[in-house]
Amino acid sequence: MATVDQFKTLLKHAEDLGISWEQLNRLKSVRAIQNDGKKWHQRNPKVLYAGLVVLFSISLTSLYRLTDRWGMLEAFKPRILHPYNKCLLPSEAVGPFVRPPVDCNDCKDVTEILYLKNMTQELFLEKYAHTMHPLVIQDGQKGWTASKTFSYEYFKTLYPPGSEALRYAVRHCQFFPYGSEMYSLDEFVSMSQNRVEGNEDRWYIGWSNCEGFTANELRKHYTMPYFLPLELDHSKTDWMFIGLPGRGASMHIDFVPGGSWQAQLSGEKEWTFETPPECYGICTSKMMVRVKPGEIIVLDGNRWFHKTRILGNDLSIVIGSEYY
Repeated sequence: MATVDQFKTLLKHAEDLGISWEQLNRLKSVRAIQNDGKKWHQRNPKVLYAGLVVLFSISLTSLYRLTDRWGMLEAFKPRILHPYNKCLLPSEAVGPFVRPPVDCNDCKDVTEILYLKNMTQELFLEKYAHTMHPLVIQDGQKGWTASKTFSYEYFKTLYPPGSEALRYAVRHCQFFPYGSEMYSLDEFVSMSQNRVEGNEDRWYIGWSNCEGFTANELRKHYTMPYFLPLELDHSKTDWMFIGLPGRGASMHIDFVPGGSWQAQLSGEKEWTFETPPECYGICTSKMMVRVKPGEIIVLDGNRWFHKTRILGNDLSIVIGSEYY
């Protein structure tokens, strides 16, 4: 039997033997050698980090409740904790540590993103609805008027300053700043024209249309995509994503009930998919796709790590939702 030092020497020559490090790292014997002599916290850094994140989150939540009750919230909260933003830690910070592991059999045969047209509900349900195969449906916005209607100016008319719709959305609808130095919808609809055009900074944000009146107004201009069967459960909340070229969402995973669809109304967006760590060497490590106006991308963002970046010169506007 080889000694530990001899085996470590053998590992250094793995490339000469045609063996990838990803393959070696999955071997229990290799992990045992790598952990040889290490203390528990050195062998399990991710577990330790996840525990610290949970404790930190609990502490912040307790502090938030106490300061809010005592009327001292403004004195204690950092700027990122907007008074109506209840998400103390973003999902991308804790997601990788609390997500369920992926069955790598679900992605091992996925090697590319498919472009499809004339998709039937029966085919979608049978072959794609609950898989890890991302799709771009090129004719997904049949009969919609959203691409001709939705704009920054249009959204401002839906959420006028001081309106009940805006107050409700700020207090109850989720808002994603994506590092844009905006922390609520009222800041978004109050931007100067200079900032709207990107002369001050580049921004990208998203929000849920959980306010009834504006949700109904928005839905006059789009419907559920034609290829999604009615027998699927569909989220009652839709999402808007809008931003300038060069910005987008950083690498993350989602925590939603099931699959997602996002319709590109204007602008172009590049999507990058990366395999979950437990499937390295089994599933395709990276896939990229450009989604153009009129197309709808369908994905399982709970299992694929993914990020986006707006391309070209036009403002990107996207509407999306989930099914399960």
